[in-house]
Amino acid sequence: MFDFEKINVSKFYSAPTQERVVQITPDIDTANVSKVLSLATDAKCTGAEVFDGYVNISGRVNFRLVYLDGEGAPRGVDYNADFEERIDGEFESGDSVRCDIAVVESEVEADGMLMLSCVLEICVGAIKRDDVEALVGAQNCYETKKDINYPVFVGAKAVTLPFDDEQNVGGEIERVLCLTTSCAVQSAKAIDGEADVKLNLFARVTYCTDGKICTRDFDIPIEEQITIDGLGEDDKVAISCVVKNAKVVLQGVTDDNVIRVEGEVQIRAQAFGCAKATIIEDVFMLTNETEIAKEKTDCVCFDGCEYYAEQTSGTFAMSDNKPTPIEVCALPYAHCYLAKSYMDEDGNLVVEGVVNSDVIYRDENGYNCVRAEIPFSNAIALNQNASNDIKARCEVVKINATLRRERELFITADLRISACGLSLAPFEYISQVDIGAEHKQNTSALSVYVVGEGESMLDVCKALSAMPEDICAQNPDVAIEKDARIVYFRTK
Repeated sequence: MFDFEKINVSKFYSAPTQERVVQITPDIDTANVSKVLSLATDAKCTGAEVFDGYVNISGRVNFRLVYLDGEGAPRGVDYNADFEERIDGEFESGDSVRCDIAVVESEVEADGMLMLSCVLEICVGAIKRDDVEALVGAQNCYETKKDINYPVFVGAKAVTLPFDDEQNVGGEIERVLCLTTSCAVQSAKAIDGEADVKLNLFARVTYCTDGKICTRDFDIPIEEQITIDGLGEDDKVAISCVVKNAKVVLQGVTDDNVIRVEGEVQIRAQAFGCAKATIIEDVFMLTNETEIAKEKTDCVCFDGCEYYAEQTSGTFAMSDNKPTPIEVCALPYAHCYLAKSYMDEDGNLVVEGVVNSDVIYRDENGYNCVRAEIPFSNAIALNQNASNDIKARCEVVKINATLRRERELFITADLRISACGLSLAPFEYISQVDIGAEHKQNTSALSVYVVGEGESMLDVCKALSAMPEDICAQNPDVAIEKDARIVYFRTK
């Protein structure tokens, strides 16, 4: 009599953000380090194992140190530090998890020995499957139905792609000091069975030539179609990318060098859909009482991501206790800390945060450095339809600085911002129906019922012991609203 159907609902879950400090003591003689010029740090997740109640995260931090040796010559070293972290939360075996690791701050300590350290923010989210048993059909009953939208997880796929590019820089490169990389998505859309992804791999090489510290930037476009079974054109894809490895190869001939950057980038695509179903909202039997149990499920549909190229700039004032800078030599890296994002009154997405980088410059004593920070606040007119919630991510892909006046640095940074929309789609459903005692039937040959405030057709049916189609047939022009008079002739 009652038909229940299993609805596979996907849900988003994020565990509370967790901080982790990672330290490493490199095998380097501090006596040979006269001055630290820059410490570039990035971190990535290398593995995630899901258990009931927690996730074990494996990660790697890459420290890239640029310093002056005892003779004042620029040097560069590269160190990796592996770590593991347990993230507690509402996880279950079989969840599809995603881990984002951001570097909040990094520093160098040189008190007797050299120590490199950084503070990480680790955020782990999961896509959870929830089986909902909802009433979808009932025979010989009065029923009201409703249409619902609910999210479904189509699938996920990760691919690893090589990248390479080269530039002729001329002259003789004495040594490579530092290589920093980042990747940013340009676009991602679903086609039948495939996610069409376009992104850019950005790299900055800091090196020494003719006794000078220089930088060279690379912008490498990458396109890929990632196969995901069951993906349709109306589905949405979320893309994350991380540089797995990268290196610099010096080529060319003496006094005419070529810098070649090569490595691998991993692209992970997750696909989501928003399905529709018709379920029964309420049910009534003429012959018996019915007791129904209802449950609620809080669903969120993924509306897709849009990607934006933004720029920010600002002035950084240097302290007066250092010699006046003569020229800016290099900004080996750039970090972005996104403080908050929100929608303003005009419907724009506002992202606020801080961009920082180490600035290597030259003064009357030679090479010196300062860590510069500039706050930013960018308002973005979104292309996508309005969502209940917008999640933003920000990446700095390029940064530069020029001298202004004696002690001011004018810094410009190219940002890549992704805005992902989420829409709430909660619904209530009947999870159980129990048949109770028989109704006392209204057997009057003629009945008149006056609709009360807030009453529906279900209340009229109960009072008259009649099905809605019979009531409507005898009252074709009467709306079910307060004080409406319903007249019913019982034909048998």
